[in-house]
Amino acid sequence: MAGKLSAAAATGGAGQITALCRHLEFFAGHPPLTISPLSNGELNLNYRVETRRGLYAVRRYPAGSNVCRQQELRCQHAAAVAGIAPAPLCLNNHLQVLISEFIDGGSDFVVTEQSLPLLAITLATLHQLPVQTAVLQPGTYLDQLAKPSWQAFNSEAQEIYKKLQAAAAQYQALTSDLVLCHLDLHAGNMLWAEDSLWLLDFEYAQVADSCLDLAAVSLNYQLSAGLEQQLLTAYQQQRTDYAETAKQLPAKLALAKIVFSGFCWLWYVTLQNRLMIDQPLSHYWQQQLVRQLQLQTA
Repeated sequence: MAGKLSAAAATGGAGQITALCRHLEFFAGHPPLTISPLSNGELNLNYRVETRRGLYAVRRYPAGSNVCRQQELRCQHAAAVAGIAPAPLCLNNHLQVLISEFIDGGSDFVVTEQSLPLLAITLATLHQLPVQTAVLQPGTYLDQLAKPSWQAFNSEAQEIYKKLQAAAAQYQALTSDLVLCHLDLHAGNMLWAEDSLWLLDFEYAQVADSCLDLAAVSLNYQLSAGLEQQLLTAYQQQRTDYAETAKQLPAKLALAKIVFSGFCWLWYVTLQNRLMIDQPLSHYWQQQLVRQLQLQTA
């Protein structure tokens, strides 16, 4: 795992991580020599830890997190065995810490015409891993995300949400391609190192329709229509079991973009309300959602 220097909050937490590492059995016999903050998610804190045995990525989860860390561990482990993720080394549920292999010397993965084949191979590899999890139901998940913020929604937001749920219902009515999905694919979670693409942060990984990952890549990387089509073609070539589902792919991807934009919008709205701060990304993803809805009805 690699990343940029984090915000001051992570720097301020380095002392706590240092003390925590000294009490973790994993580091017995090789205590941390250096600890450096990495780029972080909105809630998790990530650190590069060096000991005399090597480099590690240490991830600290927020108190009260309701994410199933055992599921995250299983998904990352399966991806690591397949050679597309750093190996998870230790999960301490009590202290809410995950220690993983650190992939040194990496940079954010850039989607280009040349890198598309590797991206397609990596996604197809992930999507064919035999990991059992609960199956994501888009409509139900949207309801869960919206519930804490619904009372604060203005009439415009409520109308957008109704259109979002209608699109989710259309999406779920199409033939599903249920596979292990990452569900958080963006430049910060896709690392180019050692001539390979590494997927990071399996916090939201679970079985879902494969188009949600394709939609995430297209939206987060703002792919042109040409690059998007090349990605879909390359992906289908890697999925020999995909023929039946592929017939619905254009319609499914358009709806998946709406659903994924909705996930992001509602997640950042919830985060904004939880932290009592203005969250620009909630506005960004609301705009993205409106745009995708407009494209669907054009």
